[in-house]
Amino acid sequence: MKTIKILLIAICIGTFTNNYAQTKDKNIIKVNYSSGCVSDFLVGMLKKQIQDPNELSKMLGKMGEYKVHSSFYQDIKTKESIFVIDSISEVEGLSTPGHTYYVHKSKSGAISGKEIFMGREINFQCDSKELEWDITSEQKEINGYQCKKAQLKNNPKINVWFTPEISVTSGPYVFYGLPGLVLEADSYFQSINAMSISYENREAFQNKLKEVKNKIINDKNKSIIVKEVFTKKENFQRMVENSK
Repeated sequence: MKTIKILLIAICIGTFTNNYAQTKDKNIIKVNYSSGCVSDFLVGMLKKQIQDPNELSKMLGKMGEYKVHSSFYQDIKTKESIFVIDSISEVEGLSTPGHTYYVHKSKSGAISGKEIFMGREINFQCDSKELEWDITSEQKEINGYQCKKAQLKNNPKINVWFTPEISVTSGPYVFYGLPGLVLEADSYFQSINAMSISYENREAFQNKLKEVKNKIINDKNKSIIVKEVFTKKENFQRMVENSK
């Protein structure tokens, strides 16, 4: 997808920062991610629907302006982590399928999260061990890191790029269980890119962790398993593909 690659590079270049090597004494890693709706699937659908190259470029540019800014924190020792939304850069006249509010992974690997999809809030849960990956032979460099591509088993529409150079087996959303930090991801209607990698002090992490855990307690709606969330998105994607 040459168009999407050019667009994402244009968005990311000059903004990625890496303080990872400068603060080795810290135990809390922090990664800032930017999520957008310029996914492989949506770009492919637009190319089929918009024949005029100028109109297509305008639409992709508009979609590229929409961003969900989130932060990922992980305690390197205990493996407990959180992924939490910080802000949204909305675009007038553009609606998107949804976004993630938060995801918490406990020390034991239990995952709890909340997202909005097609106007409905969804609480979900699973065990990180249930997320199995196929690591492909594809490789590329992302912001100076050598990365490998992986696809979720039985669900090749969810693919990520991770770097073994940073030994954190986690990433944004529910992308856990790979031998390295996830720097890019593409799934259904969303693309995700790491914008900065640094370390955070433990007090700030504990405060964020407490906020997320309180939200989990307060969200009393029935949770569904993550595979059901994927099924909902697959069904909606199929409906979009079949629509005229």
